[in-house]
Parts: sequence; C-alpha cells; structure tokens
Amino acid sequence: MSSSPSGSSAQPRWKTIVETLHREILDGEFDAEGRLPADTKVAERFGVSRMTSRKALAMLQNKGLIRIEHGRGAFIENDVLEYRMASRVTFPQNVRANNQLPSRKLISFESRPADRWICSCLDLVPGTIVLAVQLIAESNGRPVAFSTNFLEKRRFSGFVEAMGPEADVESAMAKFGFVSLWPGTAKVIARMPTEEEAKLLDQSLSRPIVEKQAVQVDEKGSPVWCHVTCYAADRIQFVFDGAEVGR
Repeated sequence: MSSSPSGSSAQPRWKTIVETLHREILDGEFDAEGRLPADTKVAERFGVSRMTSRKALAMLQNKGLIRIEHGRGAFIENDVLEYRMASRVTFPQNVRANNQLPSRKLISFESRPADRWICSCLDLVPGTIVLAVQLIAESNGRPVAFSTNFLEKRRFSGFVEAMGPEADVESAMAKFGFVSLWPGTAKVIARMPTEEEAKLLDQSLSRPIVEKQAVQVDEKGSPVWCHVTCYAADRIQFVFDGAEVGR
C-alpha cells in the first residue's frame, strides 16, 4: 500500500485518502475479513488529523464501499447480488428482489455491419446493418454489469430514443411489440477483464469477470436480439431454478 505525501496538494487531503483506499479496496489489498485500519492508523499513515481520516472513512461509507460498525471498525461492504437466471426475469426485477435500486446508463450506440456471430444469432445475412447499444447496469448506483446489445437496425429504428433517459430496455421492447421475451442459446465464460472493461465496472484488473453471450427470442422461438454482457464476478451470484435448468 502506498501513502500520500503529507505536503500540500491540489485537492483536500480527505479526498486523496478516499481515492487511495478506494483503489486498494478494488485491488483486494485488505485482509480476508475486509477490515480497514482504524481511523487513528489512517490518520498516522497519511499525516492528517483523526477528524480528516474519519471524514474520509465516512465518505467511503456514503459511497457504499464500506460499513462502519461502532466498537468494531470499518469493513469492506461485500453485498453480493443474487441474480436469478430464469425465463422472463429482468435485470430491474432481479435487483429489486434484493431490496436494491436498479438503474441503467447508455454509454454509446452505433450502426455497424453484423459479424458472423451476430448473423448466426439473429439469422441475418452477412453485411446486414445492426444497431450496437452499450449499457451499464447498476445496483444502488454501483456497476454490476455492462452489455453490448445487437438489434437489426431496419427492424428497430428509433430503439435508442424509445429507451428514454433511463435506458429502459424493457419499455423500449414493449413499444416495438415485444412485451415478453425468452432466453435462447447462451454461453457463459469466466475471464480476466480488459482495461476498458475494468474501468467500466470500476474494478481492478486483477478481479475476474463473467461474460455471457446470449440470444433473446419471442414466443415463437424467433431471435429478437443478442447481447454480450460482462458481470463483475465478486458482485453477483447466479441462481438457477431447477425447473429452468431441466428444460
């Protein structure tokens, strides 16, 4: 662990402490119990007053990164989202079932020719133009996944606008006549993230992610859209219902 110099800096010292401890939390530099040093130790390390170190720890708690237990100390907050991999259970429904607040943010969108994988998923001919929509999915404001979603542009013209400012995928699909969709073929792998993926998920490069490549189909089994979704592996736990797995 590195400490900040005690000399003057361009930003408040408590903010420097927050940034340093935040990065160390993401890098897994604390013990298995997730206990952070006491505020006196933080003050000593950074050469600041206890009032400043306490403010920094309070800010980390406000961000949902730690919890402060009186008489015990500060601990990393490791709330794991239980995510049901069941038919017709959406991301917002999964998050709300964990008593947390779901949100999505639009990162980017563009038109591009469909590659071989997209063509095979959506039954398209090579060269068909698709819309690629990249989203961040959050639980209580913390990124848990990001996805790149592919839809045939001719079929879903205006899809991004239909999502609205909340990036509401389900409402947009309903506007195009798809109130309910079912999971089709899916492939799941675990791997290490790229720099861009780690940045989007606000995690360390040393922490693994789970990548899911999947197709969503309508009630007739026809493909509607496909996506590649990357989940922060230590923030989510997949739950498979026996009836679903047996299908």
